[in-house]
Order: sequence, then structure tokens, then C-alpha cells
Amino acid sequence: MTPSIAAAKARLRSVMRKRLASVPAGERNAKSALVAEAIARLDVVREAGCLLLHRALPSEVATEGVFDAALARGQRVFAPRVDGSRLTFLQIARDTCWRRSTMGMLEPEAGDALALGGLRTVLLMPGLAFDERGRRLGRGGGHYDRFLREARRQGGGIVAIAMAFELQIVADVPREAHDELVDGVVTEARVIGITALRGEPSPSEE
Repeated sequence: MTPSIAAAKARLRSVMRKRLASVPAGERNAKSALVAEAIARLDVVREAGCLLLHRALPSEVATEGVFDAALARGQRVFAPRVDGSRLTFLQIARDTCWRRSTMGMLEPEAGDALALGGLRTVLLMPGLAFDERGRRLGRGGGHYDRFLREARRQGGGIVAIAMAFELQIVADVPREAHDELVDGVVTEARVIGITALRGEPSPSEE
């Protein structure tokens, strides 16, 4: 990482953490519900064989509604667990037991590990900041970038969709070659990204 990009990322992380911390709980819950409703309308999500979804931190878009809707649809749902430098996804159910990681995130204690390939997979992912070109700024661990890079290398058509508040959309996110792009971003106000995320044909499909 070049010093200038590292510094730009650090500055943006600081700004976004302050923005997220300033949102009242009631407003955050209301906007999270709108994000969940928008995600539930996406054909690419409803038709996914596997849905990969995290348990949100208090400042992030809440994911409980998305979990409940996916399980009600009968989808296979997987949640991430950090194992060293790797992000492992384990299948969860309504009675899954959770543990708190050293980073403060809730992770499944046990479950069948995700095997990529075969079923269409959608990754719903968090982040601190995003731009309209699909650039994402995470919290600095690189876990999602490494997982997504490997998943895309293996093929199988994984689709990466970020969940965010509109206040997390910025003009430009600093990016390096190892930073993976997302296919779309869903906020309480809009869907940013490929037309297929809206259930519409892309220009190549018309």
C-alpha cells in the first residue's frame, strides 16, 4: 500500500466512523428496515441458492430482517467467521449459537462450511464507505477482499452486494489493485449498480 493511499483510507475511515456514530438508533433502525425491504425486492437475492450474510455491528445497517426473510424463503444462509486471516462462512439456522469475536462481531459457533460452486451465491456485505463505481472501504482487515477474490477466481457467479446507509456513499473511495469491487450497493434511498440487481435485463440481455 502506498503511503498516500493508506493515509487517504485512514482519513476516510475516521470520517465514516464519526458519521455512523452520529446516527440516532431510531433513525438507524428505520433506514435499516428500508434497506431490508429493497434487498427483498431484488430478483438476484430472492433467487439465490446460497445467501452469505453477516451479523451487523451496532453502527451498521441491521441485518436481522434480511436473515428472517431469507430463512422464511427456505434459502441456505451462511454467516462469516474469522479464522486467522481467512473468512469462513458457516451455514446458520434460527437456533444457531453465536459467539463474540475478538473484533466484537457475532460469529456462528458451528455449522456446515460453505462450498462454492453449483448454487448461485449472493454475498451481502458491510463496509464503511462506497462510491458509485463499486469501490468499497472496509475496516482494514482485508477479509472480505480476500474471500471475494478467491470466490471470483473459482467462478460460479458470486454476486457481491453491499448494504449501506446513503450517508456512506462518497464521491471517491481510495482503491488499490487488491481491493475488490462490489457489484452493487443498496441503501435506504436507492440501488446502485448493475441493472440485473433491480430484476431488469442488462443491455447485453435485451
